Amino acid sequence: MSLKEIDAQLLQYMVNYCNEIEITINTFGKKESFFKNDFMYRNALSMPIFQIGELANHFSEEFLKENTQLPWTQIIGMRNRFAHGYQVMDNEAIWDTAIHDMPKLNQSCKQILRDNKYKIPTKKIFKSPNKER
Repeated sequence: MSLKEIDAQLLQYMVNYCNEIEITINTFGKKESFFKNDFMYRNALSMPIFQIGELANHFSEEFLKENTQLPWTQIIGMRNRFAHGYQVMDNEAIWDTAIHDMPKLNQSCKQILRDNKYKIPTKKIFKSPNKER
């Protein structure tokens, strides 16, 4: 089955968000204790994870049936926990998702794009804002 254009676009967006997560981790550091105590770090990782879950909700049925190697239900479920609040987010789950699951998702999305001859987004380089005022 060939990949529909809309599904390829969703995968490309996911790759962009996975790249943002990787850049954020590289910027803030890979210390869970810092993540748990810094709201900016938590927010910077949470929003791309939320967006990835939202995107997963929009794949075609054909795509989901053909690509069962990824846990789409859990990806969407994480988004639902973010969107509906449930009062407290599980910081350990967010950290574990960002550190362990997002790199795997990124590689899988890139492989599907590669196999179907679609462009793979590159990492964007972000410059830190000028701290002088």
